[in-house]
Amino acid sequence: MKPFLHLLLFFLITGLFAPLMTYAQNSYEIEGNVRDSKGPLAGASVSLPELKIDAITDGAGHFKLTLPPAGRYHFAVRHMGFKTQERTVSASELKNNALVFTLQEDEKLLSEVQVVGKTETQQARLQPIKAEIINTKAVQEQPSTLVELMNRSAGIRIRQTGGLGSNAGLMMNGFQDRAIKNFKDGIPLDYLGAGYNISLVPVNMLERVEVYKGVLPTGLGADALGGAVNMVTKKSLYRYAEASYEVASFNTHRVSLNALYSDTTRHFFVGADAFLNRSDNNYKVDVIVTDQETAARTPATVRLFHNQFTNYYTEAYGGLTNLRWADELRAGVTWFRINRQNQYGSSMSQPFGASVSRQYSVIPTLRYRKKFGRLGIDQFLTASNIHTEQVDTARGTYNWYGKFIPSPSREGEITMRGSLSDIKFSYFTSRTHFGYQIGEKHLAELNVVSTNIGRTGRDPRGLTLPETGQDILSLPARYYKIVGAAGVQSVFLNEKLTNNLIAKFFHYNTSTINVDIYGTALGEHRYTSENSFGIAEAIKFALTSNTFFRVSAEAATRLPEQDEMFGDGNFHRSNFLLKPEKSTNINLGFRTEKRGSYALEVNSFYRITRDLILKMPIDFLFTQNQNVENVKGLGFETDLTVSLTHWLRANGNFTYQDFRLFDTANRLKEKARLRNTPYFFANLGLNSTFNHVGNGGKIHLYYFFTFVREYYLDYVPKSLEPDGFLGLWGKAKFEAPNIIPNQALHSAGFTYNPAGGRFSVGFQAKNFLNARVYDNFRIQNAGRSLHLKLTYTLK
Repeated sequence: MKPFLHLLLFFLITGLFAPLMTYAQNSYEIEGNVRDSKGPLAGASVSLPELKIDAITDGAGHFKLTLPPAGRYHFAVRHMGFKTQERTVSASELKNNALVFTLQEDEKLLSEVQVVGKTETQQARLQPIKAEIINTKAVQEQPSTLVELMNRSAGIRIRQTGGLGSNAGLMMNGFQDRAIKNFKDGIPLDYLGAGYNISLVPVNMLERVEVYKGVLPTGLGADALGGAVNMVTKKSLYRYAEASYEVASFNTHRVSLNALYSDTTRHFFVGADAFLNRSDNNYKVDVIVTDQETAARTPATVRLFHNQFTNYYTEAYGGLTNLRWADELRAGVTWFRINRQNQYGSSMSQPFGASVSRQYSVIPTLRYRKKFGRLGIDQFLTASNIHTEQVDTARGTYNWYGKFIPSPSREGEITMRGSLSDIKFSYFTSRTHFGYQIGEKHLAELNVVSTNIGRTGRDPRGLTLPETGQDILSLPARYYKIVGAAGVQSVFLNEKLTNNLIAKFFHYNTSTINVDIYGTALGEHRYTSENSFGIAEAIKFALTSNTFFRVSAEAATRLPEQDEMFGDGNFHRSNFLLKPEKSTNINLGFRTEKRGSYALEVNSFYRITRDLILKMPIDFLFTQNQNVENVKGLGFETDLTVSLTHWLRANGNFTYQDFRLFDTANRLKEKARLRNTPYFFANLGLNSTFNHVGNGGKIHLYYFFTFVREYYLDYVPKSLEPDGFLGLWGKAKFEAPNIIPNQALHSAGFTYNPAGGRFSVGFQAKNFLNARVYDNFRIQNAGRSLHLKLTYTLK
């Protein structure tokens, strides 16, 4: 479907909804703002409890409400990390003055990284769809990465294949990698390539991170099986600027800049977000060194010597807000570039010393949002070309000590023929969302996401078709996907019972000449097309205002992503034979809390999946996504937060998941654990805040402990697993290297805010006991590292 057809469809649907855009004449509209001592607050809840009317402040801290005639109105304003403010206002005051609410920080709530409620209303813990929100505001001054913050949450593990900038794979409640979708401000992240992801984005550039487990809200509407991560960017008004600089071990430097300007009428804004990540990643690792003369293999500890990573990202944007025809019209352009030295492939079996890869793009975006009475419209469009290059021209190889070994017969160090590949991925993405409020108790939504991707390229040293000698990268490949979701959210029994019913439609098609990794044509052309439907139901029943049960179930489909089918142009190979992944999922949860004292949440989940798409090493150099026919299992997670004193809070969680193969027709694999997948991990955290330090300053101290039980790189017969309860203790009945060993990491740090609150200093010692850390595919990560971060905010 061509881009202009998407636009035509959007305007046609808008026309169909036009009759719904009239509004009641007896009511009138008011406006106001919510702020704190530093500036406007986005995502604050402004409600009139007696009238059951509420609104959420936008990125400018601005809100609008339509009120029925009355003499006086009682407002309640809430925001996570701030004390609730209540105020009664007369009708005459409303007509003559704009409302302004100034909230005071709740120090007890801001003293830790918190898992909190719902998208924008901070009440997702009270919703049927399981959502956690990582409050990045509480940690934006710490030298912590988003990967580390998410790894401290129950049910979540992010696995990396090395240091800063390495590939990061998300695992959540039994699903992993692309089964969990990533979003930026509600838009699927694919269009940004590798330039913007959970391993690169500085924490202080985000307002919050929303983590959905299991069923997704209709508004996201992607073909995810295990959930989603939505990174919500920081927004503010009226004029705002922030800069941070972090320096750390291994010559690591991280810089971020955020700025926004709006005119006094609040109808026009411009802004920019930028960050830089750079690291030598030259930490020590344990490897096996092969003697070139005797072929003897001996263990050694060496320092990585060709592992540098640099990432530049800049987004400039501007637009119009609070107009009669648009709540927001936002145009932006993003530029990013990644330079990466390739030290190793899919394992640490062979070092490289000269190969490099690059990725870069310029990406325009356009977004329009407007609420016409009960009907809300949100349209996003982008079109871009992302270039990926790989250079492998060394005529020889390197050993782990960085010594070059010439080999005139070689054209490259990774492969014999080398590479000078340049691949262009062309993207067009459209996301259309409609929401319509049906009375006070029902919300209907429609969400459509379509993605059109093409791939072309060249590599004068690459693989060619045996019959014609044609460069296989020059053969065009196309991928088209559309996912539609329609849902209704309803409340019953005086809001004790909340129900979400969602139906989905999935379609994708691909067209390419199928070629294996050796350049052998497997067919003249390969066309793949499939349609599928899904359904999901999520229910929450509240026993009290702070205690409830939650259950959800879905029959879901996950379509193969373009990079899983096309490869990434570097170390990830294509697989055009991938089939969609289909799963039946059930989730059951319980939560109770006493505000300011404790919060306890327990969740369980069951999955049965056909054709699970799993990323696997296919040799010591490359990885490839392949289907695993039958996988099923269950798991549970528990999260507890306790206020030990008025200045000390503790949080702990653990996750156990048991996912195994079945109906394999292979005695050794039957009931084996899913390979390369942790099955038990736990976290413990302590946080303390002391106010009025020095001349009115504030210091925050914290400690975190993470444990991951040993797991297995490949499939292991069940009879060889540890004999301990659930495999949680004891030793496996075989030797490494197939075992990814137990890991226990300790980290601690502090942040200091002098009086005034604009400047902060953060220090953290990560893995301060210098434990050996192994992650995805048993690749070793960095040991102990020290980090210092400086942040300055101007509002």
